[in-house]
Amino acid sequence: DNRYFKDTWEGLPTDGYTAWMERMIDDPRIHVTLKADFFDASQPFNRKALAAAGVPVVYTGPVDRYFDYSLGELKWRTVDFREVRYDEGDHFGCPVMNFSDADVPYTRAIEFKNFNPERRDSQNPDKTVVWEEYSRFAERGDEPYYPINTEADRALYARYEELAKAEPLTVFGGRLGTYKYYDMHQVIDTALTAYEEQVEPLLKK
Repeated sequence: DNRYFKDTWEGLPTDGYTAWMERMIDDPRIHVTLKADFFDASQPFNRKALAAAGVPVVYTGPVDRYFDYSLGELKWRTVDFREVRYDEGDHFGCPVMNFSDADVPYTRAIEFKNFNPERRDSQNPDKTVVWEEYSRFAERGDEPYYPINTEADRALYARYEELAKAEPLTVFGGRLGTYKYYDMHQVIDTALTAYEEQVEPLLKK
């Protein structure tokens, strides 16, 4: 039941997720390529080239996209963001406020300065920035965020899951690759498990 958030504890990495990720890739053996399309044959690290070379791949994009939507498209929800600046020191009094009211067009508002109240002395006491999140059904080309957990979509994903089993060098992960809703701590846990059970054996071959 993922309809409600019932966790007792919440937390953030000490220096934030960006610094955490930067430390993870700070190794001379890791090369980062940005703005590359995995499905574009003109790119050096495209799907077909890696498969032909027998290179293991961890794929965290939409699973239906990986198979060129051959069985149909899975449905997702996406999020649009709107930045709002207020001439006040604190608008909501908390880092995140969720809204389920029919008369509020956005589902969530994030007031970043409240994530780190210990840094209050270094922040502008008379202004604050809020991001509003507007949820809608995703169309092709949008960035998918949330799988839509209907019986029809679960059945379609099960068929894609069977296709994935025929890709022995590809590990499908994350929300998009497994069509499951994960919070951050669950993503980290499943990633570590996938590495131990699926990725590491491929690297030893």
